[in-house]
Amino acid sequence: MSPRIRLWLCAALASATVVVSAPTTVNAETVKVLVLGDSVASVLRWSPPAMKAFWKGPYTVTLEVWGCQKLVDPGCIEGTSPQASTLQLIQKHRDEGIDIVVVAAGYNDTGAAYLQKSIRRIHAAVKSMGAHLMWLTYRENGNVRVKARAFNDVVKTQAKKLKFSVLDWENIARRQKHWFTGDGVHMTAHGGIRLGNHIRRALDAYTSGKPVSPTTVAPTTVAPTTTAPSTPTS
Repeated sequence: MSPRIRLWLCAALASATVVVSAPTTVNAETVKVLVLGDSVASVLRWSPPAMKAFWKGPYTVTLEVWGCQKLVDPGCIEGTSPQASTLQLIQKHRDEGIDIVVVAAGYNDTGAAYLQKSIRRIHAAVKSMGAHLMWLTYRENGNVRVKARAFNDVVKTQAKKLKFSVLDWENIARRQKHWFTGDGVHMTAHGGIRLGNHIRRALDAYTSGKPVSPTTVAPTTVAPTTTAPSTPTS
């Protein structure tokens, strides 16, 4: 039987919000990951090669990456109902034994104060599942440049307070114009592969107990990768 990986969730220092999480142990062959995102991250769904990094284990990945997704508020109307929020989708999967929740949503949201409250609500939901939260920073380009810069400050500040992981997508992709479409934010199929690769590397770094870094890769074992769509997207 393969060794078990111990995922340590650190306790926050004394503050207005104190987070104390016990160590969580998951089987190395069945690390369950939930990835949530809006149309920016939807490349992971519409371009299958973007998930190539997960074709070998140990991760079983559920994708909830849909256009119009917002963090807490309902998104735009999809069919007869609004697109479910990131928080709603986390709650949908709360009984599935998810080990790590990766959030790549927020481009459809507005306001740093709103983002801070959303992060705290999402972190609380993830913590209540016994899972670890990993958040991607936002691409500072195109018509979201100013908002993304403010959002990234909030993400990094909250990560320090709440002790969750940050994958610095903005830093990774800053000079990689060829990964993106004309708007400079949404990815091409090639950019999607890069996104998938870096999420995989960050997960490897976290599960091996190393600092999350875009250049750290840990050995893997074979396990299936699955995606679980919720509703159609336009």
